Amino acid sequence: MGLLTNILLAPFLGPVWGTKWTLDKIDRVVREELTDDTPIKEDLLALQMKLETGEIDDAEYVRREAQIMTRFREVREWRERFGMSTSGGPVRVAESGESK
Repeated sequence: MGLLTNILLAPFLGPVWGTKWTLDKIDRVVREELTDDTPIKEDLLALQMKLETGEIDDAEYVRREAQIMTRFREVREWRERFGMSTSGGPVRVAESGESK
């Protein structure tokens, strides 16, 4: 569209453009929140520190670590859904008795 068309249609299309801009910003913030693993890494580090200082025992550490790893998997799934890069490869857990 030309400049004159933009000026003439601004009263009608302005709210549409503004709404689209706002929704794009909201989408970006939501994607960043869903794919940011920094707080999870900080939680894992804090948990490791609690184990080392004796604030929690091994059983509590394993229980909380499992919850944190679940959060890591959720972030990875969101990254894959959005087509973002993920560090590392697929996580595979070997079954007991499986040889390499």
